[in-house]
Amino acid sequence: MHLINCACRIAALVALASLPLRAQQASGTVTVTGQVSAVATIYAGPAARVVKGEARVALEAGGAQGLVLSLSGPRGGATQVEIPVQLRSNADFALIASWTTKGTTLSALSVREVRAAGAFVYPGAAGRMAVPTPFDGRAGTPAARGSRLELPPPATLLTGPPISMGGMPNSPDNMIEVVLRVVLTAPDGEESWDAELKLSTVPREPGQDTLPAPAPAIM
Repeated sequence: MHLINCACRIAALVALASLPLRAQQASGTVTVTGQVSAVATIYAGPAARVVKGEARVALEAGGAQGLVLSLSGPRGGATQVEIPVQLRSNADFALIASWTTKGTTLSALSVREVRAAGAFVYPGAAGRMAVPTPFDGRAGTPAARGSRLELPPPATLLTGPPISMGGMPNSPDNMIEVVLRVVLTAPDGEESWDAELKLSTVPREPGQDTLPAPAPAIM
């Protein structure tokens, strides 16, 4: 049974990333060489939740590395929406955001929660996630105070180490769950507004502090 479990874990890890291999046999020995492709994915978690105000929310996948969140509202005022997402990676990665608005302003965008989910998450991976101060809304950390977000898109919301020791891209036990909060403010008297938030994951070099470039387009 132990050998079967080990074999399943190895097979699951290979499933998360492509693994081109070359085998050579000489003098009764086999040498296997190869390189695991760097993979970082983002998927929608539970349904987005409107915390304050009135808004219509639609979430669309843009491939395994992208999500597009479309929001619209019927009137002015403040709107807060929480968006749960699931991150998996076999390499260092960054979570990138870009946004557009019409009739409203993106006042704040923050990472509210980061937690590991499952036995195939590297120990300590959640605690090694780094969130830039303007986007860090986790408990016990300095958070943006709701003032207008002046940083131009795209922006790096989060960087992190490898997450997944194995599993499939949609496995429930090899991910980091992240909750994002979006705060939009439309002028009083505004009849309607629209906003779009694009999220994408990209592998990055260890120790890289800047926004990976180029970020993949979300189709």
